[in-house]
Amino acid sequence: MYVRARSVLATLTACALMVGLGAINLRHELGLATAIPLYMLVVLLVAWRMNFLTAAIVSVCATLCLDFFFTQPLLTFRVSSPTNVLALVTFGCISLLVNRLSQKISRTDLALQRHDEQQRAIYELSQGMLLLDWRDSVGIHLCMLVQECFFLDGVGLLEAHEERFAWTGDAEDSSESLRASLLADRDLDLESRHEAVRVLRSGTRPIGTVLLRGSLIDPLMASAIGTLLASALERGRALKAEVVAESEKLSEQLRSAVLDGLAHAVKTPLTTISVSSAGLMEIGGLTSVQRELVELIEGQAARLSSLTGKLLRTSRLDVTEMKLNRRPLELRALLQSAMDDLGAEFDAERLQANFEEGLAIEGDRELLSMALAQVLENAQKYSPAGSAIMLSAKADHDSIILSIHNDGSYVPVEERALIFRRFYRSHDVEHRAPGTGIGLSVALRAVEAHGGELWVESERDTGTTFYISLPAQGEASDARLSTNR
Repeated sequence: MYVRARSVLATLTACALMVGLGAINLRHELGLATAIPLYMLVVLLVAWRMNFLTAAIVSVCATLCLDFFFTQPLLTFRVSSPTNVLALVTFGCISLLVNRLSQKISRTDLALQRHDEQQRAIYELSQGMLLLDWRDSVGIHLCMLVQECFFLDGVGLLEAHEERFAWTGDAEDSSESLRASLLADRDLDLESRHEAVRVLRSGTRPIGTVLLRGSLIDPLMASAIGTLLASALERGRALKAEVVAESEKLSEQLRSAVLDGLAHAVKTPLTTISVSSAGLMEIGGLTSVQRELVELIEGQAARLSSLTGKLLRTSRLDVTEMKLNRRPLELRALLQSAMDDLGAEFDAERLQANFEEGLAIEGDRELLSMALAQVLENAQKYSPAGSAIMLSAKADHDSIILSIHNDGSYVPVEERALIFRRFYRSHDVEHRAPGTGIGLSVALRAVEAHGGELWVESERDTGTTFYISLPAQGEASDARLSTNR
């Protein structure tokens, strides 16, 4: 309304001015040559400050006033001289052309000003992102930054990784449209609602969506904001992951040091208990009940001694510092060594081994047999009594792959990496069989120390299979060099 009133006022003022110049000509005879520059000046001023429609109306009015007040016969809209006709037509065309050029220059100037403002806003947004505290949730802070820098009505942000929605301004209702855009992996520009939705990508992977609501946003700038937000979210995730990794590393070092100290402290009293119980058995004269108690003490002491040995081994299993006693190992001999480590606790009759002929690796017998023993013990504990444990080995390019399969157990997808963490036990099986959560972490470290891999696959119907991949004999030195790098 204000713009329309301003245009009407400018039109009336310019027309009144030109009529006034015409009235002056009636008394002082200014002449057409003087009037045309004066009228052109008025037209230029209007074209510079007002819109094209207003300037065009003033141009027509100027042409009519020149005809009415300055060409013969005066005070009529008839022109007697062809020269004056040409002058009036030329004036009208030039004034309209000047109006058009003036409007284009004005639009270009406005576009440049807006571009400068947007570049300044982009710079402020980038600077603000660098100052955010990435330890907290940054979604709401990013929304506030974008809204403040670009003077928007509202901003909504959906982070795909954690399904977290943040908003500022009037974007509270945008969560569903952001989810739909994320699922469709599609950008949207709704000019009628002054909205732009952009999918945030890290490479080609969608990591979120953002809604920008406001009349001052354009598609190109919306895409630029989306790119900045995507990089900010990825940077935040990377910083958090780095902090978590460093924290876990320090925690692991502290835990290893504590375990090492505890294991050493426990070994002496365990030895004393074992020797004392053996001495009681040698003395004799024990009743049957006393003998059962002594045997129970011996059994539990042996179990504690085995657990202490595991603690000592796992506290020293550091891939970067471990010195391996590498030598050629035939797989059947390695399997026999692992079964010897398990002793009577392992039911060898359940094991069904299927090896390809001539398979050999190069590694530390003690560590690899310990790793294989841990996986075999795990397969026995979490499978039905009497069911078969199937072990197979085959060559795969430059590696030897061992698989140990058992029925009756299932490892959910979300836990398949967690079970290799020290002391982790799944809630589904922690009450089914005794354990400490150390075995698989020891096995993983021992395998990785040889440049190999240990992973698990599991199905509810078919059971669980652990895979151990190790460099074949002759490839171990190359794997060691690759690991060191």
